[in-house]
Amino acid sequence: MRQTTLVVAFAAAAAIVMAGVAGAARHATTFTFCTDPTFPPMELASSSGAVGGFDVEMGSALAHTFGETAKPLKTAFPGLIPALNAKKCDAVISGIFVTPDRQKQAGAVGYMETHRVLIVKSGNPKHVTGANASLKGLSVVVQAGTKYEEYLKSVKGKLGFSLQSYPGDNDAVAQVIIGRADVDLTQDTSFAFQAKAHPGKIAVAYTFPQKDTFGVYYRKGDPLGTKIKAGIAKLKRNGTLARIAAKYRIPAADVS
Repeated sequence: MRQTTLVVAFAAAAAIVMAGVAGAARHATTFTFCTDPTFPPMELASSSGAVGGFDVEMGSALAHTFGETAKPLKTAFPGLIPALNAKKCDAVISGIFVTPDRQKQAGAVGYMETHRVLIVKSGNPKHVTGANASLKGLSVVVQAGTKYEEYLKSVKGKLGFSLQSYPGDNDAVAQVIIGRADVDLTQDTSFAFQAKAHPGKIAVAYTFPQKDTFGVYYRKGDPLGTKIKAGIAKLKRNGTLARIAAKYRIPAADVS
């Protein structure tokens, strides 16, 4: 009888311990998001390889709204949505536009509105005035796999410029700075970062009037989408997004 009692006691104790471990595991969850750290200040990698930037800080704050910690997963830009749908990450946060074609593949929650810009050398020596005939004969650069690249390819033949694509926005801007290219199409957020990093070397030749929306993408049908939507709304209401934006010199109005 004593042996039976001891066995039961040990079994009960083990069950309590296992329940505690299981409970801890359920609460020690991680929100992973795919991101391409080549588009500062939205996301960038340090010399040590650590990933930072507006989106990374927002991702962490967003995860906290539903009781989780965040972890960025480096992913090449063209593979962001495919990686999401392959369940390699829970979401995509990478300065990526909300567009109809992408919304056919995944759900999205917008969090920032910005404008596209044409970046040139300081003083605008080639006299670029917009996405028009002023680009004829010029060398234009862009980040590969982006909507910027898609747009430039669609007007390249009509406007008569040459086009070269690069893995990251940093690489494209660098071509303008060193004089190997005349124009880079990117976002005003990127220009703010690059102008600070390279004072007096670049300028905005043209700002597109229409706004673009950056969004957090999630798998269609995933209940996490509801949490993301509520979390973004909360971060806007409590001023968290505005505070992070100020740190990276992004206008507060872009995240209001």
